[in-house]
Amino acid sequence: MLSGLCARVLARAACCLALAAACAVPASAEDTGRSVGDLAKQKLNPLAEAINLPATLSFGFGPRHDVQPSLTFQPLIPLRLSEDWRLVTRSSVPIIDIPGPDDVTGLGDINVSLFLTPARTGTWVWGAGPILQFPTATDEALGTGKWAAGPTAVLVYVDGPWLNGVLVSHLWSFAGSSTREDVSLTQIEVKFSYEFSSGWYIDTNPVMTYDWKAPSNQGWTIPVGLDVGKVFKIGNQGMSLQLGAYYNVKKPDGTADWFLQTQFTLIY
Repeated sequence: MLSGLCARVLARAACCLALAAACAVPASAEDTGRSVGDLAKQKLNPLAEAINLPATLSFGFGPRHDVQPSLTFQPLIPLRLSEDWRLVTRSSVPIIDIPGPDDVTGLGDINVSLFLTPARTGTWVWGAGPILQFPTATDEALGTGKWAAGPTAVLVYVDGPWLNGVLVSHLWSFAGSSTREDVSLTQIEVKFSYEFSSGWYIDTNPVMTYDWKAPSNQGWTIPVGLDVGKVFKIGNQGMSLQLGAYYNVKKPDGTADWFLQTQFTLIY
C-alpha cells in the first residue's frame, strides 16, 4: 500500500514538474547585465523590481503518514506607474492533490495581491493595497467556494546581505456559494534572509494563518523552518533553485505535521 502511494505521488510530482517546465518563459535574448548578487536580492524581495516566476513543489506529511503534494505558481510582476510609484502584483495559483479514498487533484482558489510602493527605494521599503481571492477550485474539497477580498501590506528591510520583512493580509468573503462557510482569514508572512557570496542564501519564510471561522483551538497554523538556495545564470537567464523543510508547531487537526518543498524561479 505504501509503495503504491509513493508511486502515485512520484508520478504526480513528475507531472507537476513537467507542467512547470512547460509554463517557463523563454530566456531573454539580451543580457540584463545584473550580477548574481543583484539577482539574489531581486529573488528574495517581495517588492522586487524584477519579474520573478517561481514554481514551488511541496510535499506535506500528515499524522497518518499520508503524503499531500501540491504545486504553486507565484508570479511577481512589477509595473512602473510614474517616476515616484510602482505597482507590484503577486499572485498564487495552486494545484493540489488530496489523497484518500476519494482522491482529488485539481486547481485551488487563485489569489492576487496588489502593492502600491514608492519607485525610489532605500533601507526600508513598504507597499500596500488589496488582496483578492477567486473561487477557481475545480473541486469543492480544494477551495472555499467564495469570492473574498481585503487589505494587504508589506514592510521590507534591506541592509547589505540581509533582507528581512513582514507581509500581512486579511480576507473576508463577500459572495459565493451560500452553502459554504464564510471566509475570514488572516495571513502573516515573516521573512529573514541572508545572502552569501556567489548567489548562495538562507531564508526562513513561514506563512502563519489564523482562520477566524474555525472551531476553538483549530484556527492557527504556525510553521517554522528554513530554506537554502542558490541564484545562478545560464547564458543570459537568471534563475534560482532552493530546498526547504518546515514543521507546523501549531495546526488544525488532520493537516500536515511537516512538509518539504523545492522551488525553481526564473528572474527577469
